[in-house]
Amino acid sequence: MRSAGFESEAALVKGIIACVARARRRDYRVELEVDAGVGVADLVLAKRSPRSAEALRSVAMVSPRLAVLLSQGVGDAIKSRAELAALLGTSEGAAQRVIAQLSAAGVAAHSRDSLTIFGLRTPPYARLIAVEAKISDWRRVLTQAYRNLQFADESWVVLDYVFSRPAIAQIDRFRVAGVGLASIERGRGLFIHHAATTQGPMSPAKRWQAQAVLASRVLTRRIASNAG
Repeated sequence: MRSAGFESEAALVKGIIACVARARRRDYRVELEVDAGVGVADLVLAKRSPRSAEALRSVAMVSPRLAVLLSQGVGDAIKSRAELAALLGTSEGAAQRVIAQLSAAGVAAHSRDSLTIFGLRTPPYARLIAVEAKISDWRRVLTQAYRNLQFADESWVVLDYVFSRPAIAQIDRFRVAGVGLASIERGRGLFIHHAATTQGPMSPAKRWQAQAVLASRVLTRRIASNAG
């Protein structure tokens, strides 16, 4: 007998988290409602890079919109406050405040005539998988899932199995977008209808923005844990 559908998207999200846990993917941490500047992703599965503690601390201390400056080939090409101001499209005074933030994070050194930004060889997260959960409105969620490829290595749509047939009938739309399609049925688990292709992240800036958002969460949790 076919099971009843999920009563809400929140319940569907819990179902997805349970499927991740059953898959024993302990190398991935599930983060909810991640905003990387392209809309809020329902879930992000984040896999840390090896020996990334220092990179995580540095990225966590930088504003997410500025985190791309820590990418090798971006920040390390900037040699003065004037060049930083030109890149950011802002005044030298505002650029100086950015330099202060980068210096506090330990990723920049500045003198009167020069600026050095120490780019990170690798970001703190080696792989990000974005997931959009929706009961049935696959058209709307496919648009957001495609946007998530700006920062994620893979992007998926997960629907309630009971209402997944219309999306499966349009599976070519998911293939063209490079977005994976799966569904969950209560009592039976996860069904993969089309596997996501690894084609992201399309935007280095959004990739680093997501890295900073996730790193900041880790640092905040550590501080709260130590305080407790």
